[in-house]
Amino acid sequence: FLPPMYVSFEAKHVRPDIGYFRLNVFLDVSTVMNAFSRAVEDCAACRGFIIDLRGNPGGIGAMAMGVASWFVDKQGEQLGTLFMRATTLKFTIFPRLNPFHGRLAFVVDGASASTSEILAGGLQDLGRAHVFGSRTAGAALPSVIEVLPDGDGFQYAVANYISAGGKPLEGRGVTPDVNVELNQTDLLRGEDAPLNAAILWIVGP
Repeated sequence: FLPPMYVSFEAKHVRPDIGYFRLNVFLDVSTVMNAFSRAVEDCAACRGFIIDLRGNPGGIGAMAMGVASWFVDKQGEQLGTLFMRATTLKFTIFPRLNPFHGRLAFVVDGASASTSEILAGGLQDLGRAHVFGSRTAGAALPSVIEVLPDGDGFQYAVANYISAGGKPLEGRGVTPDVNVELNQTDLLRGEDAPLNAAILWIVGP
């Protein structure tokens, strides 16, 4: 029912003291997490780090905890809780031995959904990250697809998700700390206003 999804990511420095990692979908756990770990480790002395999740529809939810583990040093922190009929699943963060302590920024947009919202919204609620861009999709719930007798697919949610701050993400999304919309003028000049806003916050007072 869904087209093939190809994983792409980009790791670089947008300034000598600011790391940057862009991911299009939370899949291919081994490849993505190894690349992300290298990007954070290479930026250990950086002032800040930016995670760009624009256009990222989500994927494997557990990857949010793996990414968050690089930016939290307190045991027991959670990104939120998944509520199902018979059980609950807490998105607990297990800190790395040497987490990154600089400023953390997320860049999101209306196509950032699911795992992207859980990660950005959870760390925002914990006071660990600032979010830039535009409100996310508000499509955070896990779902399954069943084939109906006529061959159509029926997709439905199987759980509810509440963020670390006690807020439902479904239908509401993550509200950026700084709302920055892309516009035609900036695009024609080759400027990325949401990314630039994140950089200015990191280098600011």
